[in-house]
Amino acid sequence: MIPIKIHTQPDDSTCGPTSLHAVYRYFKDAISLSEVIKEVPYLDEGGTLEVLLACHALQRGYSARIYTYNLHIFDPTWFTLSNEDIIMKLEKQMQVKKGSKLHRASHAYIEFLRLGGELRCRDLTKTMLREYFDQGIPLLTGLSATYLYQSARELEDELGKSIYHDVRGFTMGHFVVLCGFADDPKCIVVADPYRENPYFGDNYYEVKASHLINSIMLGMATFDANLLAIQPATQVTVQE
Repeated sequence: MIPIKIHTQPDDSTCGPTSLHAVYRYFKDAISLSEVIKEVPYLDEGGTLEVLLACHALQRGYSARIYTYNLHIFDPTWFTLSNEDIIMKLEKQMQVKKGSKLHRASHAYIEFLRLGGELRCRDLTKTMLREYFDQGIPLLTGLSATYLYQSARELEDELGKSIYHDVRGFTMGHFVVLCGFADDPKCIVVADPYRENPYFGDNYYEVKASHLINSIMLGMATFDANLLAIQPATQVTVQE
């Protein structure tokens, strides 16, 4: 198992930077959690996007590869194209589709590709995950917290704090770090910045790989559904 040490996120909107900081910490990067939180861009509605976390890593000199299953942003036929051609497709898409989150994500992916990030779409399987874990590379993932925790959906109260409500609530996204397979090879160890999560109640837990994979794929509902592999640029990466 990859020895990830993760802090508890300071508030409801900082799970992404807290997860990113845990990966930096694993690679012995001395940046503080408060610096990461300050430097990572946020969405107007709160929270962030995995691609914005990836851009932060690229700007710090890491290599970054995103596996995306987000069909809100990407057409499946685009993944055989060059970075330049994908950028062109994203720009054309923004001309014909509206939506502030779609446009914010598209601009972020354009920056990611221009910074040298790698974009992939590959069937999400235990075999793929193992290829990274065997090389000691943790995976930061954006997924559906609602499905992962099997919780009621959520909404914000008047103080901006998330509350659970099965009728009025909405599905929620979240970021965690995948640390490797547990002793039971059917399960994956997760480092979760949300210590008070309603299902596991801890920063570290094991979850069945099939349930986790479904949680990642259902992250598409909140523009997540991604896996991010970052590592020092001098380190040999998993070959595609």
